[in-house]
Amino acid sequence: MLGAGGGFELEVFASLQSQWRYTGVDPAAEMLNAAKARLAAIDASERVNWHHGYITDAPEGPFDAASCLLTLHFVADDGSKLQTLLELKKRLKPGAPFVLVDCCIDISSPSAELMLARYRDFALGSGADPEQVSTTCDRLVNVLKMVSPARNEALLKSAGFTDVELFYAGLSWRGWRATA
Repeated sequence: MLGAGGGFELEVFASLQSQWRYTGVDPAAEMLNAAKARLAAIDASERVNWHHGYITDAPEGPFDAASCLLTLHFVADDGSKLQTLLELKKRLKPGAPFVLVDCCIDISSPSAELMLARYRDFALGSGADPEQVSTTCDRLVNVLKMVSPARNEALLKSAGFTDVELFYAGLSWRGWRATA
């Protein structure tokens, strides 16, 4: 799992698949420590190999599957997103499934303001703290390195993934399944 920090997804996977072993990769030590604690709490930490760093620091594999959930939007689209996907794909067995879930707003597009307004309005309508919503919207614009859904699909294909299929769309969030 690329972007294992926090451990929420690993917790779900480990709970559903007690025979599987996992490799968790994350550059944020604090987040990785939170993930370790979460997996220890469900007695699954012995099934996870932890790697502090980036995909280039991860073992070569080959792995049976991979996920990158809520992570790729932290990587700049200056060749780094593509390189991340290339490095991930080369660690997978041929035919292995890959799941990518990413926040997709092209900030340079004319529709960016509308997408951000929808994001803000949905959060406020759901009862989120207005100050937190403002902070989050500021991070969307100034911290995250989001790209459009079409750009993510193009990056997956450029990295050599096939059968790229959108399986989830909600506001600015998109989820794809692809094959190595």
